[in-house]
Order: sequence, then C-alpha cells, then structure tokens
Amino acid sequence: MLNKTTLKLPVTIAFLVCEAILGILVQCTGDGLLIAVSYACVVLACLFVGLFYEKSAAYYLTQLGLVCTVIADLFLVVMSPIKQLPAMAFFSATQLCYFFRLYKGHTSRNLRVTHCIARGSLVVIALCLTAIVLGKNTDALSLVSLFYYANLIVNIVFAFIEFKKEPLLAIGLLLFLLCDTVIGLNVMASSYIPVAEGTLIYNILHCNFNLAWIFYVPSQALIALSLINLKKSLN
Repeated sequence: MLNKTTLKLPVTIAFLVCEAILGILVQCTGDGLLIAVSYACVVLACLFVGLFYEKSAAYYLTQLGLVCTVIADLFLVVMSPIKQLPAMAFFSATQLCYFFRLYKGHTSRNLRVTHCIARGSLVVIALCLTAIVLGKNTDALSLVSLFYYANLIVNIVFAFIEFKKEPLLAIGLLLFLLCDTVIGLNVMASSYIPVAEGTLIYNILHCNFNLAWIFYVPSQALIALSLINLKKSLN
C-alpha cells in the first residue's frame, strides 16, 4: 500500500519512534497500564507491516507470523490468568512462518536440504532431551516450548547464514531468542528446576528492570522492518 509512495520513510520513522516510546513506557509504567503498553508494542509491529501489503510469499509469511505473535501474546500478556500452552503453540506457528520465509529465500538446493535436515534433527533432539531431563515432569507445555525454541534457533542460524539478504530478520530473531531465554529461565525456575539465590541466573531473573521486554520490543520492530528492506520479493 505504501511501498511506492513518499510516505514510506516518514511512516517508518514514526513507527520506530512509537516503538521506542512504548519500549520505554514498558520499563517505567505501573501495573495499571503495563499490559496495554506491552501489548501495544506487538500489535503496532503487526499493523505496521499491514501498511506495506504486497503480493509475495515473504509478505504473507511475515504478516502471518506477526499475527500469530499477537495472538500468542493475547494469551501470555493480556489474559489473566495467562494461558501458556496456547501461547507457545502460536509462538511455534510464528517460527514456522519465518522458517518458510527463509526456506523460500534459499537459492541453493543444497542449502534447502541442509536446512530441513538441521531443523528436523534439532527438534527431535530437543524433544528427547526434554523428556530425559524432566522425566515425570515432562508435559505438553515443556514439549511445545522446546519445539518452539528449537525452531527459533534454527531460524537464527539460517538467517545469519544469509545475513546479507536478511540482516534485520537475523538480528530480530536473535533478540527474540534472548527475550525467550529470559522467560524460559523464569518458567524453569518457577515450575521445573529450582534456582539458588545468589547465582547468576537468579540475579538475571530478579534484576530491577524488565529484561525480557528490552529484547522483545526491538525484536518485533526489526522483524517488521525486515520485510520492507527486502531487496527482492519472494514469489
């Protein structure tokens, strides 16, 4: 819609300014507005991409990935009590969307084959290790979470392999990983494996600012921007 207009640059700048303001507000807003401000960061990235509609696989997959993220955060950020399992299912769908975007962008057949083998192998290993480490504590949430995490890691690896083509996507996904690592540690500490007070992980989880959202807000902004900066469409 705005791809070929003079509004493209000012709209993009306005988007980045709004995301920066919302990111700051996440860190200093009280409980009353925190949910609304946090969720607005994610919704804004999704709506921003909608302004640059184009008929390409890259666009559809990125937009769908951001829509799934919005739905996931509806369960994880807005609802009370939170619903972790459906949230992680939608986050998994998000990473599968980015997988197909990356896969469509590969021009080498060997890279496509390598990508599929690496992804399948890591997912199987992650699920098996989850069952081994957690034993009787293994549940649907832990399995879906590790499925999601494995797909995110593979997405990051192959986005960086094609960094010249997908620099913003690669960095955005890496920040996504850092955010989810913080959240994952919180979940593990509260539900699965106790974390001793005074340890590095304990100090990370109990710092005086919202570390996860320091990574999450720019990750969504960069993923949205990565679509606009594509040098060629993936049809």
